[in-house]
Amino acid sequence: MARMTPRTLKAAAITTLAIAAAAGAAITTAGLTWPDAIHPDLAPVHEMRADRALSAQYPQTVAADRESQAALAQAPTAANAWLRRAYVRQLATRTLDDQALDYLDKSYQAAPLGPDVTRWRLRFIFEHWPELTPALRERAVSEMRNFARHHSGGPDIVRAIHNPAGRWAAALVERSGHNEALRDQGMLAKAAE
Repeated sequence: MARMTPRTLKAAAITTLAIAAAAGAAITTAGLTWPDAIHPDLAPVHEMRADRALSAQYPQTVAADRESQAALAQAPTAANAWLRRAYVRQLATRTLDDQALDYLDKSYQAAPLGPDVTRWRLRFIFEHWPELTPALRERAVSEMRNFARHHSGGPDIVRAIHNPAGRWAAALVERSGHNEALRDQGMLAKAAE
């Protein structure tokens, strides 16, 4: 019988951990690649299924909300899942009721300045600008201003908004953030010339 030295024990432990990590990665990858065939209970898999349910030719809002709830059970700070729940709720009620506003607030608590959820959240929020609470408006203004300071896609977001009040508010905030960025770079005077 071979004698177990500290070195062989260490090598065996490292090998076991490497095999376990590879198996976990394989399961996660398989779940993300084939979410309908393999059903790991992982937040990214639920998020993918929820997105797929909403992007179908006939959006399946019940399935999307169910998958969003499952994602939140695994990752309670998933801003996309909270935003998706607000969107589904708004589709069902045709307005941003208290529950949808609460979901939006939780989306901001999870990720106040995005970044992954920013474009969709800003379009959604400014599209429903008249229905928002003052606190959500402040958060949206802060996010839009920050986005405009650091990204060039602000005008694209503004153009995608159909609600006139929301488009006007978004345009003012986007321009303000853009001007702050120019001021920070010492280019505002040059831009005015």
